[in-house]
Amino acid sequence: MDEKEIIMVVEDSESLNNFIAKNLVEQGFEVIQCFNAKDAYRKLSKNFVSLVILDLNLGDDIGGMRVLHSIRLQDKILPIMIVSSINTEKSKVEGFREGCDDYITKPFYIEELILRIKRMLEKSLLIDFNKNTLETIYANGIFELDLNSFTVCKNGKKIPMRKKQFDMMLYFIRNSNKILSFEAIYQNVWNEPIPDEKTLESNIYVNIRTLRNLIEDDKKNPRHIVSVSKCGYIFVPE
Repeated sequence: MDEKEIIMVVEDSESLNNFIAKNLVEQGFEVIQCFNAKDAYRKLSKNFVSLVILDLNLGDDIGGMRVLHSIRLQDKILPIMIVSSINTEKSKVEGFREGCDDYITKPFYIEELILRIKRMLEKSLLIDFNKNTLETIYANGIFELDLNSFTVCKNGKKIPMRKKQFDMMLYFIRNSNKILSFEAIYQNVWNEPIPDEKTLESNIYVNIRTLRNLIEDDKKNPRHIVSVSKCGYIFVPE
């Protein structure tokens, strides 16, 4: 792998978390370890992640199923594997219904876990995207977006990001230097009916914060994604 895939391991057992992380690192992956739900939320908002391994019993008030649900509200593409000691039909059905891509029960063979991870990452590269109806490259100011590889470059430097942030960047690039309302951003990036105001602003804010972490030199004083009070945002590409 030229660029390491980043795997987030959300598991409250320190010994198991370390065991999984050690084996993934040996396979050439980069690993972000989380030991509870709050830690996972915090690190997901600040880091690009290729895949999440998620335990259901996290030893706090926020269970793994709730974490799964929250992630899926923000990102419908990110591969998520549940690794749990709960081996019931009810739990598995609920997990897949909430949006997990795979469910493996404990105890497990680490070789099987790694093979499943590699297979999931291969599938995640096959995101359906109609390349024939869009330009291959979008360039504006210091940013360049490649629709074939789903990559964003700033001043020639590649910036890895998840599908939702890439879609938001594409929308911003196409509509630079315009005031974009929360409703317009949601309609064009999520392609879903607009939710209630609280959910709308929360979904957009979380992804804007993540995008700023990726592209801004000074996140506290952003120059590219500029807030417009009570209206939305302006994207300034220069």
